[in-house]
Amino acid sequence: MKANLCFLLAFVWTAGFKLSAAAESDLSKLAVAKNTFAFKLLKQLSTQQPGARVFVSPYSAATALQMAANGAAGQTKTEMQQVLETTGLSTAELNAACKAASELLNPKDTNVILTTANALWYRQGAAAKPGFLEANRKIFSSTVKSLDFGNAPAAEAEINQWASDQTHGRITGIANGMIDPLYTDLILANAIYFKGKWLDPFDAKLTKERPFHPAAGAVKNLPMMEMAKKFTYRKGSGYQAVRLPYMGYDLAMYVFLPDPGSSPAKLLQIMNGDDWRRVTIPGFSAHEGLVVLPKFKFENTLELIAPLKALGMKTAFNNQKSQPDADFSGMFSDPHHISEVRQKAFVQVSEEGTEAAAVTALAVDSMSGPEPNPPKPFQMIVDRPFVFAIVDARSEMILFMGLVNTL
Repeated sequence: MKANLCFLLAFVWTAGFKLSAAAESDLSKLAVAKNTFAFKLLKQLSTQQPGARVFVSPYSAATALQMAANGAAGQTKTEMQQVLETTGLSTAELNAACKAASELLNPKDTNVILTTANALWYRQGAAAKPGFLEANRKIFSSTVKSLDFGNAPAAEAEINQWASDQTHGRITGIANGMIDPLYTDLILANAIYFKGKWLDPFDAKLTKERPFHPAAGAVKNLPMMEMAKKFTYRKGSGYQAVRLPYMGYDLAMYVFLPDPGSSPAKLLQIMNGDDWRRVTIPGFSAHEGLVVLPKFKFENTLELIAPLKALGMKTAFNNQKSQPDADFSGMFSDPHHISEVRQKAFVQVSEEGTEAAAVTALAVDSMSGPEPNPPKPFQMIVDRPFVFAIVDARSEMILFMGLVNTL
C-alpha cells in the first residue's frame, strides 16, 4: 500500500545583509537557474493555455520543488535538477544559495511589503526521516508540526488558515481536497506575498477608458493609466519594454509589449534566463516617453504536473508498475510519489502600486549618464497582449510573471 504525501507552498520576500564571495557566486548561479526555469514554465503554460491570461510565481514553484528535491534520489532527483536548472550546483551549494536568497529578500522600505514563510505538517505517527525535516528547518526556516490527517477537514482548515494569514487573505482554500485520510503523510508549504507602491505613482485623474485588443474576441474598453516622464526603457527586436520601480528601488515591474503583428508567445520563444540577464542589466537606459498601462486584477489556479512532465520532470509523479518508481527515499523509507502540484496566485495593478500573492501545493502519493543627442520620446501604449514580471534587483530573481492575452 502506498502512502500519500502533500507539499504545500506559499511565498514572500526579504533583504539587506552581506554575502561572502562564494555565497554571491552560488546565489548568482541560483538566480540564473530560477529565471531560466521561470521562462520555461511560463512558455509551457502559455502553450497549454493558448489565448489565456496566466499569472504564476516561478520563484515559489521552484522553491517548493527544491524543498521536495531535498528528499529525492536517483533518477527522480536528476530529472528535478534538470528541470529546475540546478544540475551545476552541489546539494550544499544549492541549499546555501536557497537560504541566502530567503534571507536576502527582505525589503527595509516601509512602503513595500515582501514576506516569505515556510511550514511543514506531517501525519501524526508518520515515519518522516529526521534529516529531511531538519533540512527544512535549517535551510528553509520551516515550522515543522504534526497534524491529525485522519481528520482531513480540520487539518486542511489549519493549513488554509496559515496560507491565508501569510498572504493577507489573498490566497484561500489551497489545501482543499489535498489530504487523503488514508495515505497523505506530509504537507509542505511555502507562502509568498508582495505589496509595493510605485516610486512614481500614476495620476488617477489621467486614468481613462481606452480600447484593449485581446488575443481573441472583441475589443474591450478598459481603464488605462498613463504617465509621461523619463523612464528606464528598452526598444528590442520585436518588442519594447519599460521598468517601473517600486519605492525602495530594489523591486520593479518589467512590462514587455510585443510589436503589432507579434505576440507574447513569440516573445517568450526568444527569452530565457541568460537572455533575461543580458537584457535587463545592460539593456535598459533612460528615455523620455509616455507609458499607458491598463489597471487589472485577476487570480488563477494552475495545475502544474502536466507542464512539469512536458519539461522533463516525469519520474517524480510515477506510481505505475510499468514505469520507474519515484524515489523520495530521503523523506520516507517506503515509496512515495508526487500526485498533485497546484498553485493559486493573485495580482492587482493600480495607480498606487501592485499587490501579488501565490501559494504552490505539491501532493505526493506513497509511492544608466547624459546623452549629447537625446532620443525622440517614445510611446508605449499597452493596449494589446503583453508580458510582465516582478523582479528583485538584489538577487536578480524573477518573483512573479504574467502573460496577459485578455483582461
